[in-house]
Amino acid sequence: MNFLAHSLMGFDEAELITGQFCGDFVRGSDLSHFPARVETGIRLHRHLDRFTDTHPVLYQARSAIDSVSYRFSGIVIDVLFDHFLGRQWSRYSPHTLSTHTEIVHTALTDHHQLLPERLQRFTQVLIKERILENNADLGAIELTLARLSRRSSRFAPLAMGEAELARLRYQLQEPFETFYPDLLDAATGYLA
Repeated sequence: MNFLAHSLMGFDEAELITGQFCGDFVRGSDLSHFPARVETGIRLHRHLDRFTDTHPVLYQARSAIDSVSYRFSGIVIDVLFDHFLGRQWSRYSPHTLSTHTEIVHTALTDHHQLLPERLQRFTQVLIKERILENNADLGAIELTLARLSRRSSRFAPLAMGEAELARLRYQLQEPFETFYPDLLDAATGYLA
């Protein structure tokens, strides 16, 4: 799961959303310098990442992707699952995707001083380019993967055209439908 799914698992609570975003940018187990609900959001993010990485449906889906190595197939799945979520947004949220995007932008802006420096920079791009809202567009998914592909030469296979992404979208729709309810249960169970 990528940023859109993590933000949805913040359940419209600004500090949980902030923690969900911090999860990819904060290292270590001592999170005591964060407010309690931001810390909970970071730990929830880590819990959901572990849940995702060990889910049997996603193991099978990763193994079935032949256009990138198994190591990078998880990244492709995460990004495409945000695409599925964006396209079917009304099934999963009482808000429009645009309203959710504004909730997230406000949460990150209001908690700017808590964000690690890299996340502060990313937040500017997230807001300016409306990355969360654009997940519904396959062209935006292509752009996200192209950006990731430029991190290093090892990541180059992530650059995929829309034709390849359309093929993978067809291949991954069913695993998404199976996985997403389990993910939601994992999030609500963790917070209970």
